[in-house]
Amino acid sequence: MLTSEGGIAPDPVDMSDEYFDDVRVRVRAFLILCSSELEEFIETQCLEYLARWARDDDKAMQHHCLHALTIHFRRNIGNLLEGQGYFVDFYASPAQVKKMRPGGGKMKQTDVDDVPILNRKTLIGRVSNWYRDDVVGASHGISDKDLCRLLEPLGFSKALVREECSSLVAALRSLAAGRGEAAHRSTTAGKYPYQSLPSPIYQQMSVGDAWERWIAVRDSLSELRDLLDRSLTMVID
Repeated sequence: MLTSEGGIAPDPVDMSDEYFDDVRVRVRAFLILCSSELEEFIETQCLEYLARWARDDDKAMQHHCLHALTIHFRRNIGNLLEGQGYFVDFYASPAQVKKMRPGGGKMKQTDVDDVPILNRKTLIGRVSNWYRDDVVGASHGISDKDLCRLLEPLGFSKALVREECSSLVAALRSLAAGRGEAAHRSTTAGKYPYQSLPSPIYQQMSVGDAWERWIAVRDSLSELRDLLDRSLTMVID
């Protein structure tokens, strides 16, 4: 895909079937690998944001994120309260929590998970783990919908994401379409054991097309970083 100077090889004037046959494997590999790296990068940004608000001293910002996460995981919290005997007291200090352990006595370091009171600190730890396991762990895509699924539990509405990250949303939608085509089309179309027909020429991607889709995403990732950074200094409507 690269020229001898290290740049992306330009598409030929004649976009023939022979050209697409020649570059198909490399284009597919490029799109799939880029998508994998991008997915990891976006998930890492969300997890870093989660860690930053969890330890932030800005109570207004912390309240906003905690409120959003508790709404998203309300069923988990309900199961916790009902099944494990927890009850809610957001204002209980760690010292008060230790004093109210069932059966009395002081808490041991190994008894942290047995705290019966769901105070603010305990709740932050719980929703953070749920977000990591149930949201990030279940994310397996790079489309704009996947981005919204990662950000909504943190308090970012779909409308806000699409407004503040409009270029990124469009670029992700385009790259995801290319990645889907690359991942689900056989490189040996028409050969055993794949008996499918090759894609029509207008659906096949050239080197230039694949590269432009990736560059559009790369150049618009700053929108996501700006959105996350701004939210740490203001409460999002």
